[in-house]
Amino acid sequence: TLGNTGLKVSEIGLGATQLGDVDIPLAQAEAVLKGALDSGINFIDTAARYFESEESIGRFISHRKEDFIVATKCGGYRVRNETGEFESHRDYSRKGILETIDRSRKRMNLDVIDIVQFHGLPSEADDWKEGFDALHEAKERGWARFIGLSADGKAAVDSVGDWPLDTHELSYNILWQEPDRDLIPLLQRLGRGIIAKRPVANAVYIGDLYAQGEEANRMRERLEQFPLVELAKEMPLFEFVLRFTLSNPAIATAIIGTANPDHVKMNVTLSDGNTLPSETLEKARREYWRVP
Repeated sequence: TLGNTGLKVSEIGLGATQLGDVDIPLAQAEAVLKGALDSGINFIDTAARYFESEESIGRFISHRKEDFIVATKCGGYRVRNETGEFESHRDYSRKGILETIDRSRKRMNLDVIDIVQFHGLPSEADDWKEGFDALHEAKERGWARFIGLSADGKAAVDSVGDWPLDTHELSYNILWQEPDRDLIPLLQRLGRGIIAKRPVANAVYIGDLYAQGEEANRMRERLEQFPLVELAKEMPLFEFVLRFTLSNPAIATAIIGTANPDHVKMNVTLSDGNTLPSETLEKARREYWRVP
């Protein structure tokens, strides 16, 4: 159950970021989305920034709305300009937020979006009250059933209690355990539904997969001082890392991004209710906090 929302979500969700890539054939995006639903995944995470991700959801599975719960994000978006090129915009104004959410509804062919979250926090230059009020206005209009925030770090911790929300999406995995000490306990006290992104640590431990970005680099640095192979023993690293995340009872759903239908099927096989032994979890936590 996703916090106080009452929504029943699959413990593994589909991250639809890569499905927005215009270089991915439409047939492939369709196979991933339909394959996810057919295999039991009912939670899909997307955003207005993810190029054509929302359009793929609307094109291929909106007619199966009873089979899935979708969460999108606002505060920023991408649209094509007159030349057909994508332009990225950041906008936490009331007008910008409401227009972005309405555009997402049309892109996904949905009158009501299950969850709309801020894509990160507003900046110091933004009017935070106006932004969060607009998010609530979308809920009051019936455009969103529930509203939330996708953000990490101290700023997220400091702001959580300031605004009444329903869900929170955060980075959490064996190489990113900080939320266990601050953000997760706070969210649990507030009854927020917790969605884990990066639950497999961007697979930075797989040598032939070069995950890019600041977050991946941070986890890669942690990996250099963390005994992941020793902890996993005979278990494949991908499975071990995912099972660590799924072993945390505070996590309602863990979203894994992919554009490969076979990966979707593989991920679902690990959703079998089996958690890591308590002694393994305790050792993984001790080792994480041992590293400065």
